[in-house]
Amino acid sequence: MLPEENSYMTGPEFLEKVLASYQEAFDITRPFDVDGNLYDAYAAFNVTSAKYVLVEKAELWRANCYEHTFFSCCQSFDREVLGRFGREIVEYIEPRIVRGGRECMEKDHMYSFITGIFFSEEGICEEMKKEITKFKFFKNYRFGIRGYSEARLLVFDMENRKVAGNRAARALIKGYRKVWN
Repeated sequence: MLPEENSYMTGPEFLEKVLASYQEAFDITRPFDVDGNLYDAYAAFNVTSAKYVLVEKAELWRANCYEHTFFSCCQSFDREVLGRFGREIVEYIEPRIVRGGRECMEKDHMYSFITGIFFSEEGICEEMKKEITKFKFFKNYRFGIRGYSEARLLVFDMENRKVAGNRAARALIKGYRKVWN
């Protein structure tokens, strides 16, 4: 899935490989407009889990889980790109895409992940890595009774073959690092 150690892969080439791994479980739209900003791709996923007693009508619980992933290839990942993604989450992605314009999430909503995956051709400096690590968006719905939304951020440094991400994306980072190295 990820580039071999001795080969150089560009962001768009790597994006194609990542999207190939997403296509079996996610609905992919290419390109995707977020309030005037064009992303290379958007991948949406949802799953419903439920527990019944004997028949479906005797439902004990139900949980709806969602993931909204936005992919972007860029020359460099800097404060401007990070700030724009943060604003888009607050002003457009969470209220319009995640909640669909509703005041709150539906009754059985458990979580929604908003994941940004950026492919930066240029290296990422240490200061920017720290800002990526600190990036955070978390929102409870009705004190957590209706679940939560959380943003995960991954930035691939194509020049140095490294991946950086925020705390919410720890599991994703770990998985990509294992395959990348």
